[in-house]
Amino acid sequence: MKATLEFQLPEERDEHIRAVHAADAWALLDDIDQELRRILKYGSEITRDQLAEEIRSQINELCQRITS
Repeated sequence: MKATLEFQLPEERDEHIRAVHAADAWALLDDIDQELRRILKYGSEITRDQLAEEIRSQINELCQRITS
């Protein structure tokens, strides 16, 4: 089975970029999930605010890479 995505460029540029980088986003979400699982299982010295800042930083870094 094959699937083909088609985009009308340049009008659908944002959608195209999101589709091309979906695997990167998925990998980041998996990394965040694994880190949260580890924290819940074993605990952590990191505060809630520090954790939120770290997650936001990772998301923003990915978004910057995608849009550059």
